[in-house]
Amino acid sequence: MSNSVLLGAQSFMDDFQKNAMKAEKSIYVQAMTFEGDAAGEQLIDILLNSPVEDKKLLVDNYSNAVINDSFIISPKYLRDKAFRDEVANTKAIIKKARENGIKVIFTNPLGFLMLRYPLRNHKKMVVIDEKISYLGGINFSDHNFEWHDMMIALEDQSIGSAIADDFKMTWRGTNQSASQKVGDSTIYFFNGVKSVDLYDKLFRVIKSARNTVEVISPYVSNPLLNVLKGASNNGVKVSIISPEKNNKGIFKNILLSELEKGYFKMYEYPGMSHLKAILIDGEILLFGSSNYDIVSYYWEQEIVLESHDQELISSFRKEVLDPAKEQASEITGGTTGWNTSASIMKALEIFCKLTSKSLLRPH
Repeated sequence: MSNSVLLGAQSFMDDFQKNAMKAEKSIYVQAMTFEGDAAGEQLIDILLNSPVEDKKLLVDNYSNAVINDSFIISPKYLRDKAFRDEVANTKAIIKKARENGIKVIFTNPLGFLMLRYPLRNHKKMVVIDEKISYLGGINFSDHNFEWHDMMIALEDQSIGSAIADDFKMTWRGTNQSASQKVGDSTIYFFNGVKSVDLYDKLFRVIKSARNTVEVISPYVSNPLLNVLKGASNNGVKVSIISPEKNNKGIFKNILLSELEKGYFKMYEYPGMSHLKAILIDGEILLFGSSNYDIVSYYWEQEIVLESHDQELISSFRKEVLDPAKEQASEITGGTTGWNTSASIMKALEIFCKLTSKSLLRPH
């Protein structure tokens, strides 16, 4: 199996374009965010120029409600012409794609009054000819492309087939909760609260750590924090790299609140990092779309791959983790006393527990 770490959106898009031009049967692309800017245009151009006939784009309905991190139905739409133009162009290039043979659907309807808004399909993945796959955190929008992020390319027929099968299930409107062993790798397909047992299985991998757990993710919260606390209590050294300029500041404040408890070291990466990975004892790498945060755990569909490929892990450490550590600054002081963000997160956790099962019922 040939695997490679693609750090940065352009590195990913260059590799994707190269393989898309050589594709023979199919290209399936799935993302939570797709926008009518340069990133969205680039994706559609690559798909249009690929010689294959079976080209499908699966986008979460999030992109029908939110563009460039702003709700479409908002005062910004009325006062910001550039925002209105981007909304209009998103619709235009989707129409262009459909008129030129690319099949496009939106998954996870928002429902009446957007009551099902929390239930997002958060997966970011590409599979070509059911053989070459890309997994990671990159969405198709300019602001996502600017962030520190990665996709990992996997050239393996079994992995490609498993990811393609999951794509086809989602295309038909079915979200699975399952894990699949492929060689020395395991693929996890999560479906919110329906995957509690599956998350337990993944967390046991983290709990097996003997020496170190190194996390890089923007939105760390429970349940992962509880797992990390248990590992620390067993003598494992835990570190978390989180972005300095987090686009969801509540998660930064949660980490600062937890830092004072002393069970992990915290490092801030300059700017915004959207990259998601966990390295266990330098021997097991977890990567994919999940942040292992409270929102994913209760409500969202995610994909995570557990890899024991030592060449891939070596590349990840050399190209991603070590440079991120060098650029990051250690934070040595947390917050003390009552913390508003921590209280909000606790309230959100209670709300998630009360609502997730009813929201996840078939509609």
